[in-house]
Amino acid sequence: MRVATATALVAAGCTTGARTMEQALAYQRWRHCDTFATITLQRIDLDGRVIVTGRETEQGRFLECMAAEAREQQRSKPDLVVPPPVVHPLPR
Repeated sequence: MRVATATALVAAGCTTGARTMEQALAYQRWRHCDTFATITLQRIDLDGRVIVTGRETEQGRFLECMAAEAREQQRSKPDLVVPPPVVHPLPR
């Protein structure tokens, strides 16, 4: 019984850190665009959607950066569907 429980826990632990291909590519986009002081990563969804919080003053430039990175990735992966990032505004 202990061996079965330990095996199940190890197997579950191995899958919790796994990323989908979409998440891995989204993380690459995020790393290239993580240059804005007020933009903070909240999460990356399984479909590759990047969810951030940030100030409106940097939102436009951040979205432009993410769009440029998505276009770059789509050059080598033409079938790649990149969901647009979501920016939740920070309270004033």
